[in-house]
Amino acid sequence: MDPKFNLSLLKTSFALFPGIGPELEKKIWEYGIADWDDFLHFTPNQDHAWWKWAFPDLQEIKQAIPIWKKAYQKKDAQFFSQNLPYRDLWKVWEISPEKFCFLDIETTGIEFNSHVTVVSLYQAGEMKTYQRGKNLEYLLDGIQSDTILVSYNGKRFDVPFLEKEFHQKIPNVHLDLMNVLHDMGIKGGLKKSEEILGLVRAEEIAKIDGKVAPILWKDYQENDNLSSLQLLVAYNQEDTINLKYILEEVYRRKVEEFTNLYIEPEEW
Repeated sequence: MDPKFNLSLLKTSFALFPGIGPELEKKIWEYGIADWDDFLHFTPNQDHAWWKWAFPDLQEIKQAIPIWKKAYQKKDAQFFSQNLPYRDLWKVWEISPEKFCFLDIETTGIEFNSHVTVVSLYQAGEMKTYQRGKNLEYLLDGIQSDTILVSYNGKRFDVPFLEKEFHQKIPNVHLDLMNVLHDMGIKGGLKKSEEILGLVRAEEIAKIDGKVAPILWKDYQENDNLSSLQLLVAYNQEDTINLKYILEEVYRRKVEEFTNLYIEPEEW
């Protein structure tokens, strides 16, 4: 790894403290306080710009930092997923990638009476695929309570569809990468986002999109065409594992951005 990218973005997070939003957090970084250790050594004099802003009590923040450091040392994903603002949830990836479960579903359509056909989960290097009429009913058994779900547009589509399918809520913490990418100015759907981020799909899979997926399922159901099913499953699995590659690229770009903005070259 390039040493200038060997940076803990989680340790740059001050929004863990109540009352510190994005603007105040940015001010802290601009004062040359790049991480928690820097803050512990921060002693602004009475003329420092710190006192001109509505920051929480300086000493109370310093008292909270050892708690954050202990949680970091323990790789306590639950602590950070509960205390970080949603916009920063992706930062937990750095300490507990095994807690992230990448999720993608296929359906017969987007109408209310449409149903789920294929679902894939990718977690800790293992892909699990569930298919209607085969093993779909066991899907929720594969999602542990402390798992962080990761999707693209899953807050509006995938999870509501699954909750309707199984007639129950899925309470897991949920990172929707669409929101993260939009904040970075990357828009246009999953495939377009992949292209912008430099991800390339196999030619056969690249031809398929959300409109083709229901047709493949219909062909399998009506004509017992196993080739259509295999292609649908391959497409679904590709969508799922690509979420991991997207998150990794998001993290890399965020580290590069923070480094260029707030870390002096001699600190690289």
